[in-house]
Amino acid sequence: ADLGWFTANVLENKLFNYFIVLVCASTYVSSGALGAFITDPGQLIKGYADMFSETAIVSASSLDLVILTLSGASFVPEDLSRRGYKGEVAPLIAASTVLLPGLGVALYCALRPGLDEE
Repeated sequence: ADLGWFTANVLENKLFNYFIVLVCASTYVSSGALGAFITDPGQLIKGYADMFSETAIVSASSLDLVILTLSGASFVPEDLSRRGYKGEVAPLIAASTVLLPGLGVALYCALRPGLDEE
């Protein structure tokens, strides 16, 4: 398969994929969401619900994140089949990427099997 230089050397590079996982994970930590979810999840969810109902940017950004997360998950089964994986768990792997928005798809990219060179 002719991937092109950028795809073959950057997007398929495991070091780059793990760097993206670290960047995505750091957003959960640096935003304070992870700490707040651990210490007081009820207040975090209430605060988010209040912001969602009062601020248009929060509702628009949330919808964007949902669309991007579901779009990313929808590409996982096809990507696995291109990589020679014929298992029936591909839809389950795709669904698992939705559990952690942003980070789930990044983890998939880091942990997915390599492409066979043709």
